[in-house]
Amino acid sequence: MAVAGGPRLLAAAWIFAAAAASLPLEQAGRSQKSINCMPCSRTYIGDAYLHTLTDHAHHRGLAEMSDSDELCEGLTDDVEVPTLSELQRQLVGEGSHRHLVYSVKFSACQDAMVNFLNGYDACLVIVEKLPNGVFADPFELQHFVERKVFLDVAVFGDTNLELPSALSNRSAVEIHFDLRPSTLTNCNIVIDLPLHARYPPLDASGYATVEFGSPDLFLRYRKKETDSDSCLWVLKNLEAAPVEKAAWRIPCGDEVRIGFVSNITFLSALVCSMSIVLATLIF
Repeated sequence: MAVAGGPRLLAAAWIFAAAAASLPLEQAGRSQKSINCMPCSRTYIGDAYLHTLTDHAHHRGLAEMSDSDELCEGLTDDVEVPTLSELQRQLVGEGSHRHLVYSVKFSACQDAMVNFLNGYDACLVIVEKLPNGVFADPFELQHFVERKVFLDVAVFGDTNLELPSALSNRSAVEIHFDLRPSTLTNCNIVIDLPLHARYPPLDASGYATVEFGSPDLFLRYRKKETDSDSCLWVLKNLEAAPVEKAAWRIPCGDEVRIGFVSNITFLSALVCSMSIVLATLIF
């Protein structure tokens, strides 16, 4: 029995050792996939999300942002990068104009964050994929950049603000929030994104409901005093846990009343036109 049990124990020990050895490799692989590098000449990463906004758009994955695995070599060594502790998001307001409010908290950042920001230029990148029927006004967001609320911002996808919901495609908003000790309050960041609803199709309930999925969060950083010829951003996926879906009930017209509204509109336009004609003839 002892002779027969020896090979079995040896085989079991070998399998356990192989599994234990492969675990760090798998973790390292996942860590490597969460980090990419991009040249400083490339400002946004939102073009990687175009495939989620329309079926005909060209897709570029985040992995394509690095020309090779060697591009990030040496940039992420011995760097204590702040990690995400908590993400909350709320849809506030009423009617057709509302705000998405993000609350982002970093873990153990009292000293670690200060030390990190002393040696690196960094910003928090939030990519919010908007549902069909909701848009962000790029001109309005540009005022946030001018007032230095955001470091930068961009809207990708359908940016035609006049189209109704039935004729529009989805869009995505990319927000760059500058990370500095003065912008952090107890390691907590609050970001406000104004949004607007498009005209939805008619519905008997009087409302059209749209839902927001979870946003994507990244940390983009580079060493201070970087040579412009070899300037690279390190882009780390903060791997935020999914947040609760936010539902927006957008007021819309009732199809049952379309005839009544059309008649009233026509009569009002007719009366106004006749009044102008009569006033012209009399005076």
